[in-house]
Amino acid sequence: MLPPAAHGRSYSQASANSQASAKVRKASGGEGRWHDNQHTLVTELAESGAGDEVIMSIAGHVSRATLSRYSHVGMEAKRRALDTTATRQREADEKRKQGMAKEHAAIVEQSVPVE
Repeated sequence: MLPPAAHGRSYSQASANSQASAKVRKASGGEGRWHDNQHTLVTELAESGAGDEVIMSIAGHVSRATLSRYSHVGMEAKRRALDTTATRQREADEKRKQGMAKEHAAIVEQSVPVE
């Protein structure tokens, strides 16, 4: 869903693209078009971690096939994503091990006869 317009109505995709095109033209000194920078925008959004649905909504893509034609995620972004995932997995494994150790200690404590 696109953000609401300043006057309370919601933007249509055409309106969002028109505004994006205007910003590109202004930034490029009047030479740029929305499509000229769409590959860059889609790639940067993907590398920043934006989800496919968000990117497709912003770019106006209706299929993942179209999204894949516009997204050119670099090797460094892929490495960062894998490193982040590996770090989260190690942290989850460590937390799980700590929880199991606490459970084991509680069971041992309960099973020791009290004299």
